[in-house]
Amino acid sequence: SHRRAVYAARFLRPPGWTKRVLLREKPRELTGPFENPVRRWVRLREKARQFSELPPPRQIPVPKPARKKFLEAVEGVPRVSPKALNKRLEFLLSPLAVEQQLSAPLRPGCTPYYVESVCWQRQMRDLRRVYRAQYLQKLAEVTEIEREREMQLHDMEIKERKRRKQEHLRKVGEDMKRRAILADRKRIEAKVNEAVEMARRSKAKRVKLFWLRRLETMSKLVVSDKNLEDVFAAIPTETFEVGPTRQGLGASTTGTPSATGALLSRNVSVPFLLRQLGGATGYPQQKAKRLPHVDNIQREILESSYELLDEDAPRFEPLPPDAPSHRQRAAQLYSKFSPEEKERLLQDKIIMLQTKIREDDAIGKTDAISIRLLAELEMVQLSTLEGEAQRQRKSASKTSRGSDPE
Repeated sequence: SHRRAVYAARFLRPPGWTKRVLLREKPRELTGPFENPVRRWVRLREKARQFSELPPPRQIPVPKPARKKFLEAVEGVPRVSPKALNKRLEFLLSPLAVEQQLSAPLRPGCTPYYVESVCWQRQMRDLRRVYRAQYLQKLAEVTEIEREREMQLHDMEIKERKRRKQEHLRKVGEDMKRRAILADRKRIEAKVNEAVEMARRSKAKRVKLFWLRRLETMSKLVVSDKNLEDVFAAIPTETFEVGPTRQGLGASTTGTPSATGALLSRNVSVPFLLRQLGGATGYPQQKAKRLPHVDNIQREILESSYELLDEDAPRFEPLPPDAPSHRQRAAQLYSKFSPEEKERLLQDKIIMLQTKIREDDAIGKTDAISIRLLAELEMVQLSTLEGEAQRQRKSASKTSRGSDPE
Protein backbone atom coordinates (compact mmCIF):
# COMPACT_ATOMS: atom_id res chain seq x y z
CA SER A 1 0.00 0.00 0.00
CA HIS A 2 1.99 2.98 1.28
CA ARG A 3 5.32 1.32 0.58
CA ARG A 4 4.27 0.42 -2.94
CA ALA A 5 3.26 4.05 -3.59
CA VAL A 6 6.64 5.23 -2.30
CA TYR A 7 8.39 2.62 -4.41
CA ALA A 8 6.42 3.75 -7.49
CA ALA A 9 7.47 7.37 -6.96
CA ARG A 10 11.04 6.60 -8.02
CA PHE A 11 9.82 5.57 -11.48
CA LEU A 12 7.88 8.78 -12.04
CA ARG A 13 11.05 10.88 -12.07
CA PRO A 14 12.65 11.00 -15.54
CA PRO A 15 16.46 10.91 -15.80
CA GLY A 16 18.17 14.28 -15.71
CA TRP A 17 20.41 15.90 -18.29
CA THR A 18 23.65 14.49 -16.80
CA LYS A 19 22.17 11.05 -16.56
CA ARG A 20 21.06 11.15 -20.19
CA VAL A 21 24.53 12.33 -21.24
CA LEU A 22 26.18 9.46 -19.36
CA LEU A 23 23.77 6.97 -20.83
CA ARG A 24 24.35 8.42 -24.29
CA GLU A 25 28.13 8.08 -23.96
CA LYS A 26 28.45 4.68 -22.20
CA PRO A 27 25.04 3.21 -21.49
CA ARG A 28 26.33 -0.28 -20.76
CA GLU A 29 28.18 0.83 -17.60
CA LEU A 30 24.91 1.93 -15.95
CA THR A 31 22.32 -0.33 -17.51
CA GLY A 32 24.26 -3.54 -17.85
CA PRO A 33 24.87 -5.67 -20.92
CA PHE A 34 22.14 -6.92 -23.21
CA GLU A 35 19.67 -4.16 -22.20
CA ASN A 36 18.28 -1.37 -24.30
CA PRO A 37 17.95 1.94 -22.38
CA VAL A 38 14.82 2.92 -24.33
CA ARG A 39 13.12 -0.37 -23.62
CA ARG A 40 14.15 -0.07 -19.99
CA TRP A 41 12.56 3.40 -19.71
CA VAL A 42 9.39 2.19 -21.38
CA ARG A 43 9.21 -0.77 -19.02
CA LEU A 44 9.75 1.42 -15.97
CA ARG A 45 7.18 3.97 -17.19
CA GLU A 46 4.59 1.25 -17.65
CA LYS A 47 5.39 -0.04 -14.23
CA ALA A 48 4.98 3.47 -12.81
CA ARG A 49 1.63 3.81 -14.53
CA GLN A 50 0.40 0.60 -12.95
CA PHE A 51 1.61 1.73 -9.55
CA SER A 52 0.02 5.13 -9.95
CA GLU A 53 -3.37 3.47 -10.39
CA LEU A 54 -3.17 2.07 -6.88
CA PRO A 55 -5.46 3.84 -4.42
CA PRO A 56 -3.87 5.95 -1.70
CA PRO A 57 -3.26 4.35 1.67
CA ARG A 58 -6.21 4.24 3.99
CA GLN A 59 -6.07 6.81 6.73
CA ILE A 60 -6.68 4.96 9.97
CA PRO A 61 -8.11 7.31 12.59
CA VAL A 62 -5.98 7.44 15.71
CA PRO A 63 -7.68 8.72 18.83
CA LYS A 64 -5.97 11.50 20.69
CA PRO A 65 -4.78 10.78 24.19
CA ALA A 66 -7.42 11.59 26.77
CA ARG A 67 -6.50 14.59 28.83
CA LYS A 68 -7.02 14.40 32.51
CA LYS A 69 -9.92 16.61 33.65
CA PHE A 70 -9.18 18.69 36.69
CA LEU A 71 -11.70 20.00 39.13
CA GLU A 72 -13.10 23.33 37.90
CA ALA A 73 -13.84 26.37 39.99
CA VAL A 74 -17.39 27.15 41.06
CA GLU A 75 -19.05 29.74 38.85
CA GLY A 76 -21.61 32.35 39.88
CA VAL A 77 -20.49 32.77 43.48
CA PRO A 78 -22.17 35.88 44.99
CA ARG A 79 -19.65 38.56 45.84
CA VAL A 80 -21.25 39.49 49.16
CA SER A 81 -19.48 39.85 52.44
CA PRO A 82 -20.11 36.92 54.80
CA LYS A 83 -20.67 39.41 57.63
CA ALA A 84 -23.55 41.02 55.70
CA LEU A 85 -25.07 37.61 55.03
CA ASN A 86 -24.84 36.62 58.68
CA LYS A 87 -26.32 39.91 59.76
CA ARG A 88 -29.25 39.53 57.33
CA LEU A 89 -29.80 35.90 58.41
CA GLU A 90 -29.85 36.87 62.09
CA PHE A 91 -32.47 39.51 61.32
CA LEU A 92 -34.67 37.12 59.33
CA LEU A 93 -34.55 34.48 62.07
CA SER A 94 -35.15 36.93 64.94
CA PRO A 95 -38.48 38.29 66.30
CA LEU A 96 -37.67 41.53 64.46
CA ALA A 97 -38.88 39.90 61.24
CA VAL A 98 -42.33 39.35 62.78
CA GLU A 99 -42.42 42.96 63.87
CA GLN A 100 -41.52 43.99 60.33
CA GLN A 101 -44.46 41.94 59.02
CA LEU A 102 -46.86 43.51 61.53
CA SER A 103 -45.61 47.02 60.86
CA ALA A 104 -45.90 46.73 57.10
CA PRO A 105 -47.73 49.84 55.73
CA LEU A 106 -51.24 49.34 54.47
CA ARG A 107 -51.99 50.29 50.88
CA PRO A 108 -55.29 51.16 49.33
CA GLY A 109 -57.26 48.11 48.27
CA CYS A 110 -55.06 45.67 50.36
CA THR A 111 -56.07 43.83 53.45
CA PRO A 112 -53.73 43.49 56.45
CA TYR A 113 -53.38 39.79 55.76
CA TYR A 114 -52.26 40.43 52.17
CA VAL A 115 -49.73 43.03 53.27
CA GLU A 116 -48.26 40.71 55.91
CA SER A 117 -48.22 37.83 53.37
CA VAL A 118 -46.29 39.88 50.83
CA CYS A 119 -43.77 40.91 53.48
CA TRP A 120 -43.40 37.30 54.64
CA GLN A 121 -42.84 36.10 51.05
CA ARG A 122 -40.18 38.76 50.55
CA GLN A 123 -38.44 37.67 53.78
CA MET A 124 -38.54 33.98 52.71
CA ARG A 125 -37.07 34.90 49.33
CA ASP A 126 -34.24 36.79 51.05
CA LEU A 127 -33.71 33.82 53.39
CA ARG A 128 -33.34 31.43 50.46
CA ARG A 129 -30.90 33.83 48.77
CA VAL A 130 -28.80 34.07 51.95
CA TYR A 131 -28.68 30.29 52.31
CA ARG A 132 -27.78 29.84 48.65
CA ALA A 133 -25.05 32.51 48.83
CA GLN A 134 -23.55 30.95 51.94
CA TYR A 135 -23.67 27.50 50.36
CA LEU A 136 -21.97 28.69 47.17
CA GLN A 137 -19.27 30.55 49.09
CA LYS A 138 -18.52 27.50 51.23
CA LEU A 139 -18.56 25.27 48.16
CA ALA A 140 -16.14 27.60 46.36
CA GLU A 141 -13.80 27.59 49.38
CA VAL A 142 -13.78 23.78 49.62
CA THR A 143 -13.38 23.48 45.86
CA GLU A 144 -10.32 25.76 45.86
CA ILE A 145 -8.73 23.63 48.60
CA GLU A 146 -9.41 20.45 46.63
CA ARG A 147 -8.08 22.05 43.43
CA GLU A 148 -4.84 23.01 45.16
CA ARG A 149 -4.51 19.50 46.54
CA GLU A 150 -5.23 18.01 43.13
CA MET A 151 -2.61 20.26 41.48
CA GLN A 152 -0.06 19.28 44.12
CA LEU A 153 -0.77 15.60 43.49
CA HIS A 154 -0.50 16.19 39.76
CA ASP A 155 2.84 17.97 40.17
CA MET A 156 4.11 15.16 42.39
CA GLU A 157 3.02 12.61 39.80
CA ILE A 158 4.77 14.54 37.02
CA LYS A 159 7.96 14.78 39.07
CA GLU A 160 7.79 11.08 39.91
CA ARG A 161 7.36 10.22 36.23
CA LYS A 162 10.29 12.43 35.32
CA ARG A 163 12.39 10.81 38.02
CA ARG A 164 11.49 7.33 36.81
CA LYS A 165 12.23 8.33 33.24
CA GLN A 166 15.59 9.78 34.21
CA GLU A 167 16.35 6.65 36.22
CA HIS A 168 15.42 4.49 33.26
CA LEU A 169 17.55 6.62 30.93
CA ARG A 170 20.43 6.44 33.38
CA LYS A 171 20.17 2.65 33.52
CA VAL A 172 20.01 2.48 29.74
CA GLY A 173 23.02 4.78 29.52
CA GLU A 174 24.96 2.68 32.03
CA ASP A 175 24.08 -0.44 30.08
CA MET A 176 25.21 1.18 26.85
CA LYS A 177 28.45 2.29 28.48
CA ARG A 178 29.00 -1.21 29.83
CA ARG A 179 28.37 -2.73 26.41
CA ALA A 180 30.67 -0.21 24.74
CA ILE A 181 33.43 -0.88 27.28
CA LEU A 182 32.93 -4.61 26.86
CA ALA A 183 33.06 -4.29 23.07
CA ASP A 184 36.23 -2.16 23.26
CA ARG A 185 37.78 -4.60 25.69
CA LYS A 186 36.94 -7.57 23.47
CA ARG A 187 38.31 -5.71 20.46
CA ILE A 188 41.54 -4.82 22.28
CA GLU A 189 41.89 -8.34 23.64
CA ALA A 190 41.34 -9.76 20.17
CA LYS A 191 44.08 -7.49 18.80
CA VAL A 192 46.42 -8.40 21.65
CA ASN A 193 45.72 -12.09 21.18
CA GLU A 194 46.28 -11.70 17.48
CA ALA A 195 49.60 -9.96 18.10
CA VAL A 196 50.65 -12.60 20.64
CA GLU A 197 49.64 -15.40 18.28
CA MET A 198 51.49 -13.71 15.43
CA ALA A 199 54.59 -13.36 17.61
CA ARG A 200 54.34 -17.01 18.62
CA ARG A 201 54.01 -18.13 15.03
CA SER A 202 56.91 -15.89 13.98
CA LYS A 203 59.03 -17.35 16.73
CA ALA A 204 58.13 -20.88 15.68
CA LYS A 205 58.94 -20.01 12.06
CA ARG A 206 62.29 -18.51 13.06
CA VAL A 207 63.14 -21.59 15.12
CA LYS A 208 62.29 -23.84 12.19
CA LEU A 209 64.26 -21.67 9.75
CA PHE A 210 67.30 -21.60 12.04
CA TRP A 211 67.08 -25.35 12.53
CA LEU A 212 66.87 -25.84 8.75
CA ARG A 213 69.85 -23.54 8.27
CA ARG A 214 71.86 -25.48 10.87
CA LEU A 215 70.83 -28.73 9.26
CA GLU A 216 71.89 -27.41 5.86
CA THR A 217 75.22 -26.26 7.28
CA MET A 218 75.80 -29.58 9.03
CA SER A 219 74.93 -31.47 5.86
CA LYS A 220 77.85 -29.75 4.18
CA LEU A 221 80.20 -30.72 7.02
CA VAL A 222 79.05 -34.32 7.49
CA VAL A 223 81.40 -36.85 5.88
CA SER A 224 79.63 -39.30 3.59
CA ASP A 225 80.59 -41.71 0.83
CA LYS A 226 79.92 -39.00 -1.74
CA ASN A 227 82.23 -36.30 -0.37
CA LEU A 228 84.75 -38.50 1.44
CA GLU A 229 87.64 -37.91 -0.94
CA ASP A 230 87.01 -34.16 -1.18
CA VAL A 231 86.87 -33.71 2.59
CA PHE A 232 90.00 -35.70 3.34
CA ALA A 233 91.84 -34.03 0.45
CA ALA A 234 91.12 -30.61 2.02
CA ILE A 235 92.55 -31.68 5.38
CA PRO A 236 96.28 -30.81 5.73
CA THR A 237 98.68 -33.69 6.06
CA GLU A 238 100.11 -32.32 9.34
CA THR A 239 96.81 -33.15 11.01
CA PHE A 240 97.42 -36.89 10.75
CA GLU A 241 101.20 -36.78 11.40
CA VAL A 242 102.48 -38.09 14.71
CA GLY A 243 106.15 -37.45 15.23
CA PRO A 244 108.74 -35.35 16.97
CA THR A 245 107.60 -32.24 15.11
CA ARG A 246 104.07 -32.37 16.47
CA GLN A 247 105.28 -33.55 19.86
CA GLY A 248 107.64 -30.61 19.99
CA LEU A 249 104.73 -28.32 19.32
CA GLY A 250 102.89 -29.87 22.25
CA ALA A 251 100.10 -31.20 20.06
CA SER A 252 97.98 -34.15 21.06
CA THR A 253 96.15 -36.63 18.86
CA THR A 254 93.27 -36.83 21.24
CA GLY A 255 92.48 -33.14 21.34
CA THR A 256 93.25 -32.05 17.78
CA PRO A 257 90.13 -31.33 15.72
CA SER A 258 90.02 -31.46 11.95
CA ALA A 259 90.93 -28.39 10.00
CA THR A 260 87.64 -28.29 8.16
CA GLY A 261 85.44 -29.14 11.13
CA ALA A 262 84.16 -32.29 9.45
CA LEU A 263 85.81 -34.50 12.04
CA LEU A 264 84.70 -33.83 15.58
CA SER A 265 87.11 -33.86 18.50
CA ARG A 266 87.33 -36.99 20.61
CA ASN A 267 85.99 -35.12 23.63
CA VAL A 268 82.37 -35.97 22.74
CA SER A 269 79.65 -34.05 24.63
CA VAL A 270 76.02 -35.07 24.44
CA PRO A 271 74.67 -31.46 24.81
CA PHE A 272 76.98 -30.29 22.01
CA LEU A 273 75.83 -33.18 19.83
CA LEU A 274 72.19 -32.26 20.51
CA ARG A 275 72.86 -28.63 19.64
CA GLN A 276 74.68 -29.55 16.44
CA LEU A 277 71.85 -31.89 15.39
CA GLY A 278 69.08 -29.40 16.18
CA GLY A 279 67.88 -31.04 19.40
CA ALA A 280 68.89 -28.10 21.67
CA THR A 281 68.85 -24.37 21.02
CA GLY A 282 71.21 -23.22 23.78
CA TYR A 283 74.72 -24.00 24.90
CA PRO A 284 75.25 -26.57 27.69
CA GLN A 285 75.45 -25.14 31.18
CA GLN A 286 78.95 -24.63 32.52
CA LYS A 287 80.14 -24.95 36.11
CA ALA A 288 80.04 -21.18 36.53
CA LYS A 289 76.28 -21.23 35.86
CA ARG A 290 74.99 -23.99 38.08
CA LEU A 291 71.93 -21.90 39.17
CA PRO A 292 70.30 -20.82 35.91
CA HIS A 293 67.31 -18.51 35.80
CA VAL A 294 64.14 -20.59 35.88
CA ASP A 295 60.54 -19.34 35.76
CA ASN A 296 59.50 -20.75 39.13
CA ILE A 297 56.41 -19.14 40.67
CA GLN A 298 56.94 -20.69 44.10
CA ARG A 299 60.50 -19.38 44.20
CA GLU A 300 59.35 -15.86 43.27
CA ILE A 301 56.66 -15.94 45.99
CA LEU A 302 59.23 -17.13 48.53
CA GLU A 303 61.67 -14.39 47.54
CA SER A 304 58.96 -11.74 47.70
CA SER A 305 58.04 -12.90 51.21
CA TYR A 306 61.48 -11.77 52.41
CA GLU A 307 60.78 -8.16 51.43
CA LEU A 308 59.83 -5.56 54.05
CA LEU A 309 56.15 -4.75 53.70
CA ASP A 310 54.04 -2.02 55.29
CA GLU A 311 52.98 -4.20 58.19
CA ASP A 312 56.65 -4.93 58.97
CA ALA A 313 57.37 -1.25 59.63
CA PRO A 314 57.69 0.02 63.21
CA ARG A 315 54.29 0.50 64.83
CA PHE A 316 55.22 3.62 66.77
CA GLU A 317 57.33 6.65 66.01
CA PRO A 318 60.86 6.62 67.43
CA LEU A 319 61.36 8.42 70.72
CA PRO A 320 63.27 11.71 70.80
CA PRO A 321 66.89 11.36 71.92
CA ASP A 322 66.33 13.39 75.11
CA ALA A 323 63.07 11.60 76.04
CA PRO A 324 63.05 8.88 78.75
CA SER A 325 62.80 5.25 77.70
CA HIS A 326 59.73 3.10 78.26
CA ARG A 327 61.24 1.54 81.35
CA GLN A 328 62.14 4.94 82.81
CA ARG A 329 58.68 6.26 82.00
CA ALA A 330 57.10 3.26 83.76
CA ALA A 331 59.32 3.85 86.77
CA GLN A 332 58.20 7.50 86.87
CA LEU A 333 54.52 6.53 86.74
CA TYR A 334 54.40 3.46 89.01
CA SER A 335 57.37 3.81 91.40
CA LYS A 336 55.17 5.43 94.09
CA PHE A 337 52.63 2.57 94.02
CA SER A 338 52.45 0.20 96.95
CA PRO A 339 52.58 -3.58 96.31
CA GLU A 340 48.83 -3.84 96.93
CA GLU A 341 48.13 -1.06 94.40
CA LYS A 342 50.42 -2.71 91.86
CA GLU A 343 48.60 -6.03 92.29
CA ARG A 344 45.22 -4.31 91.96
CA LEU A 345 46.35 -2.47 88.78
CA LEU A 346 47.65 -5.71 87.31
CA GLN A 347 44.36 -7.47 88.08
CA ASP A 348 42.33 -4.64 86.50
CA LYS A 349 44.39 -4.78 83.30
CA ILE A 350 43.96 -8.56 83.10
CA ILE A 351 40.19 -8.22 83.51
CA MET A 352 40.05 -5.51 80.81
CA LEU A 353 42.00 -7.67 78.35
CA GLN A 354 39.86 -10.73 79.08
CA THR A 355 36.69 -8.70 78.44
CA LYS A 356 38.08 -7.37 75.16
CA ILE A 357 39.10 -10.84 73.98
CA ARG A 358 35.64 -12.23 74.79
CA GLU A 359 33.99 -9.42 72.81
CA ASP A 360 36.29 -10.08 69.83
CA ASP A 361 35.51 -13.82 69.98
CA ALA A 362 31.77 -13.03 69.92
CA ILE A 363 32.13 -11.20 66.59
CA GLY A 364 34.67 -13.67 65.19
CA LYS A 365 37.72 -11.40 65.46
CA THR A 366 41.16 -12.43 66.70
CA ASP A 367 43.59 -9.91 68.16
CA ALA A 368 46.98 -11.56 68.52
CA ILE A 369 48.51 -8.58 70.31
CA SER A 370 45.86 -8.59 73.04
CA ILE A 371 46.23 -12.36 73.53
CA ARG A 372 50.01 -12.07 73.83
CA LEU A 373 49.76 -9.13 76.24
CA LEU A 374 47.26 -11.06 78.39
CA ALA A 375 49.58 -14.06 78.52
CA GLU A 376 52.50 -11.86 79.61
CA LEU A 377 50.43 -10.16 82.34
CA GLU A 378 49.20 -13.54 83.60
CA MET A 379 52.81 -14.73 83.75
CA VAL A 380 53.76 -11.61 85.73
CA GLN A 381 50.83 -12.20 88.11
CA LEU A 382 51.80 -15.84 88.51
CA SER A 383 55.44 -14.95 89.27
CA THR A 384 54.27 -12.38 91.84
CA LEU A 385 51.99 -14.89 93.56
CA GLU A 386 54.71 -17.53 93.45
CA GLY A 387 57.21 -15.18 95.09
CA GLU A 388 54.72 -14.35 97.85
CA ALA A 389 54.03 -18.06 98.39
CA GLN A 390 57.75 -18.79 98.65
CA ARG A 391 58.20 -16.05 101.23
CA GLN A 392 55.29 -17.44 103.26
CA ARG A 393 56.74 -20.96 103.14
CA LYS A 394 60.16 -19.70 104.18
CA SER A 395 58.73 -17.78 107.14
CA ALA A 396 56.63 -20.82 108.18
CA SER A 397 59.64 -23.15 108.03
CA LYS A 398 61.75 -20.66 109.94
CA THR A 399 59.08 -20.38 112.63
CA SER A 400 58.76 -24.17 112.95
CA ARG A 401 62.52 -24.57 113.08
CA GLY A 402 62.94 -22.09 115.86
CA SER A 403 65.52 -19.44 116.40
CA ASP A 404 69.07 -20.12 115.27
CA PRO A 405 71.63 -20.75 118.07
CA GLU A 406 74.09 -17.96 118.68
